[in-house]
Amino acid sequence: MSSPSWGFERLLSRKLRARLVQLEAATHAHAQAEQIHAAVMENMAEGLYVVDRDGRLVLMNAAATRLLGWTEKDLVGRRMHDVVHHQRANGTPLPIEECELSSAYREGRAVHSHNDVFTHKDGSIVPVRCSAAPLTERDAAQGAVVVFHELSDEHAEREQARVKFRADAWTRAIRDALADDRLALYAQPIVPLEDGPPGEELLLRLIRRDGAVIAPGEFLPFAEKYGLVGELDRWVVTEAIRRAAGGRRVQLNLSANTVGDPQLLTLVAEQLRQTRATPSDVVFEITETALIHDIDAGAAFAHGLTDLGCELALDDFGTGFGSFTYLKRLPVSYLKIDIEFVRNLRSSNANQHLVRAIVNLAQGFGHETIAEGVEDEETLLMLREFGVDYAQGFHLGPPAPISRNRVPIAS
Repeated sequence: MSSPSWGFERLLSRKLRARLVQLEAATHAHAQAEQIHAAVMENMAEGLYVVDRDGRLVLMNAAATRLLGWTEKDLVGRRMHDVVHHQRANGTPLPIEECELSSAYREGRAVHSHNDVFTHKDGSIVPVRCSAAPLTERDAAQGAVVVFHELSDEHAEREQARVKFRADAWTRAIRDALADDRLALYAQPIVPLEDGPPGEELLLRLIRRDGAVIAPGEFLPFAEKYGLVGELDRWVVTEAIRRAAGGRRVQLNLSANTVGDPQLLTLVAEQLRQTRATPSDVVFEITETALIHDIDAGAAFAHGLTDLGCELALDDFGTGFGSFTYLKRLPVSYLKIDIEFVRNLRSSNANQHLVRAIVNLAQGFGHETIAEGVEDEETLLMLREFGVDYAQGFHLGPPAPISRNRVPIAS
């Protein structure tokens, strides 16, 4: 027969072991909780941070550090609104009184925003989608948990889609305009300041189906990028030479993609033959940008044009570093003084010196000069005083639509 004390000890031992098991289980559960907490904090893709009732940082996960550049150590105890949420997307200040996100810890109200911004440590603006949930105790807000997701990739994808949609729309519009014969030429007068024949620069326009007139700056970049500019240039060349055959002296621009194309030389020769236009009445304007990619091909192309009897103008002269090189290598007849040198000519001593220098240089090479962008009579008089040969601009006449000149075509 066992003693009573032994029975009590056995009972006590069972209770102790049960308690130890409970403690072990609790310890294991706590360890698991810590592991889960660490896994969530370190591996979740979304940024997360916790603030107290004053909006000061308590803790922050690794994703928040990666997205914002700040570490938890940098920000603990600092008010997050002042650091990462103090401005709007356009950079203007966002007072805390107008901050919806702070409502979570100030008013105990859950907040969701699909289009917000945070400020990165480097000062850049990070577009985010975010939610804030209040931490409450006895129905009073004690802080908030903020979870956010960066939207930069989504914004980039939307922008790429927008750009692609716009490019597709413009390429369709250009193809349709070519097919429907909805291209037009506008002419701006080129006026001689002394002796010399008057002329006009021909400028391309696209006519929409609703009749709206579209300037080349809207559609030419897409035509160049997607391989349609050659067709546009061939249309312009054909129409310009036909207009020259009607007794006009015309200047026309060629795109960078077309300069150097031997097929265009063939087209010029064929149109000159068919229309019996005077070749010297057709002046081709080439920019330094068009030549810079392949100066040898550009020079060969330029000589091909002049061999046909056409003339050449170097457009936007003085704006690039290779202008003098092109003067030596190209059979240029005219230097077109860029509008940047003509604008504010009356008040800018630097522009006056530059225009005088270009005129002297042109005269030394046996070329004539054309000043673009003449907007008033005083500038015109000054250009004449400097010895500029021709001028164009709104003061002398804006670009205006011209009728298509259907000249007889030689067989």
